[in-house]
Amino acid sequence: MLKKIIAVCFIFTVSSMYVSGEAAENKETGNQSAAELNTTIPVKMKYLLYLPENYDEKEKWPLVLFLHGAGERGDDLDLVTVHGPPKLVKNGKQFPFIVVSPQCPKEQLWQPVELTALLDDIEKKYKVDKDRIYVTGLSMGGFGTWSLAAYTPYRFAALVPICGGGEKFWVKKIKHVPIWVFHGGKDTAVPLERSQTLVDVLKKEKSDVKFTIYPEAGHDSWTETYNNPDVYEWLLQQVRKPEAEVKAAEAKEAAARKAKRAAARKKK
Repeated sequence: MLKKIIAVCFIFTVSSMYVSGEAAENKETGNQSAAELNTTIPVKMKYLLYLPENYDEKEKWPLVLFLHGAGERGDDLDLVTVHGPPKLVKNGKQFPFIVVSPQCPKEQLWQPVELTALLDDIEKKYKVDKDRIYVTGLSMGGFGTWSLAAYTPYRFAALVPICGGGEKFWVKKIKHVPIWVFHGGKDTAVPLERSQTLVDVLKKEKSDVKFTIYPEAGHDSWTETYNNPDVYEWLLQQVRKPEAEVKAAEAKEAAARKAKRAAARKKK
């Protein structure tokens, strides 16, 4: 058996050397040529899952994805229960929706492609209402909320980013998504301007955006937010807009802008 294994390993090694050598021979030197990467990257992620008490009584349920902050990173899921919905569930709170609370590895940031893989898997395994998926997060999770939504702009029904921030071009992709933003007026860890800037862009785009500022709060603007039942009531009222409808509206706006520019050029 050992001889067979050695023989197979030898054949594989020789084949690999042949393929590599062939690729090297075909490579253009002194010039650039087209190449392609086709690989599969595994995604491993620990997460807490909460299913409503009467989960089996309905065909589908709304889902809230909660993204924690930098302090809860690691490989101990109990850290995820320090803040937000996981904390409330741990203390006995019952929610009328599924809650998925992943944990980000130490020294890393939330990656949209990994979170998308997680949601894809959750949708396959559980009774998720795909038109009522919501994302919320605090601090690093607030940044993650903005970036994930921009990565998959037609997936979510609503967002609740807390003391986060992001890039202006992100929010232009999600101007059709209802968003309720929260931030502390005296936050020195993530300045209020990080949220204000994005809210201003959304308002300019005439988006459905709400902005709540706690004038005396520092970085912890999440405790009051997640303890507020109005937040969950608002979330559950939001339903995802059909992608085709949103794209049609975007195309109409783009055509109107183009016509306006053409008219302006004619006047000159």
